[in-house]
Amino acid sequence: MKKNIAFLFLITIVLTACAGANPSPSLSDTTWELVSYGERENPTPALPNIDTTISFNADGNLNGNMGCNSFFGAFKISEDKIEIGPVGSTEMYCEDTMDQEMAVLSLLNGTLTFENDGNTLTIFSEDGSLTLNLAQK
Repeated sequence: MKKNIAFLFLITIVLTACAGANPSPSLSDTTWELVSYGERENPTPALPNIDTTISFNADGNLNGNMGCNSFFGAFKISEDKIEIGPVGSTEMYCEDTMDQEMAVLSLLNGTLTFENDGNTLTIFSEDGSLTLNLAQK
């Protein structure tokens, strides 16, 4: 009887440990569309009918388009952190999309935190006050 209780206790510990080890789905070879950005508590919706995407490639590079300008850079993931940068972009002026582009590109720099459930990706600024909310494309 004592052996059965000890065995059940050991199985419970193992199963609990395994349940907590659920890593985020990989970002490798994924493309995301911008849903909203800005203040964490009150994000700004992405501009409608504007192609706003970010792709994370298996080679550790990212690229995308925020509606007018294309951008590119490198990324590295470690647990729930994503290190991005440096990021470069084309420099065309497009009046309707510039505010969104500047806000998004300024956030895509440094060591950021992210959450990925496979369908949605949220990237948080270094201090956690700003977010990019994206949907898998």
